[in-house]
Amino acid sequence: MNMSHSKYENLKSPAKKITSRLLKGCSEILKDGLGILTETVQFMELFRVGHLDFVPRADDIFLVTYPRSGTTWMQMILYQLASRGNMDFTHICQVAPWFERVISFNVMKAEDIEAIPSPRIFKSHLSYRWIPKGQCKYIYVMRNGKDVAVSFFHFYKSHLGFKGDFSEFFELFMRGKVQFGSWFEHVAGWLEHRDNPNILLLEYENLIRDLEGCLRRIIQFCGFDVSSEQFPEIMEKCSFAFMKKHESKFDHITATIWEKGYKQNDFLRKGEIGGAKTYMTEEQEKVFEQKTERYIGKFGANFGANSDSPHPSTRNP
Repeated sequence: MNMSHSKYENLKSPAKKITSRLLKGCSEILKDGLGILTETVQFMELFRVGHLDFVPRADDIFLVTYPRSGTTWMQMILYQLASRGNMDFTHICQVAPWFERVISFNVMKAEDIEAIPSPRIFKSHLSYRWIPKGQCKYIYVMRNGKDVAVSFFHFYKSHLGFKGDFSEFFELFMRGKVQFGSWFEHVAGWLEHRDNPNILLLEYENLIRDLEGCLRRIIQFCGFDVSSEQFPEIMEKCSFAFMKKHESKFDHITATIWEKGYKQNDFLRKGEIGGAKTYMTEEQEKVFEQKTERYIGKFGANFGANSDSPHPSTRNP
């Protein structure tokens, strides 16, 4: 995989179009005053180069989410199942790297990515349209969008320097003027492919309510070899309490330290359901639910409203 800048000049028009849209969106975000680092633009330019060169292995696993939807938790779950409980890593991104960063900023060299033993686990926030396509496995985790908005608001304040209040952030979120764009479009884009046998759709709320059941679905989907003796220990290591106790292995700042060699923030917040009710007004909830119905209603997504009866979009495999 060649990640050099020299390929930039030889990109075909489809890649240029995609990047043009990404950069346009980034410019709109910056104009909205969110204080996103200028490296975001660089990231978009480099991402298209690395993305074109990347060919997934058949046994790769892409963990995909919209931000603040249980991504780090699922990284831990997948790695624990794949490694049968190994904790010998400095940061989870060493063993389940963030795809967009490693191919864009040379966080890991191409040969290091190739050297990762199978099955490789990649975290990603990409929409279905932009995710690398192959015969590999894709696990998409979705979370109630109102809770996502609140969690993202806290992340913007603690990590990206956002100075506004929740009402200001809510308007930006509703218009998709945040990192990785519209939550509504992101979720709908993956739900459209819910019948693809290589895609497993999970709900964050069901992970909280029935972690054991979700782990067993993941084991079946990925073909992991986990013995009945190993399963209880893995369950314990995948608990929110265990991860909070070992937060340095998952914190956003620790990842930067690991990458570049840099006060640790509360990256893993509460991991709870329904926190949006303490932030959103009745009118904001009404507007949010109307837009959710418009984009996602046809798929029947209920975000764990009835954890005993998964909706059709999450029954595979």
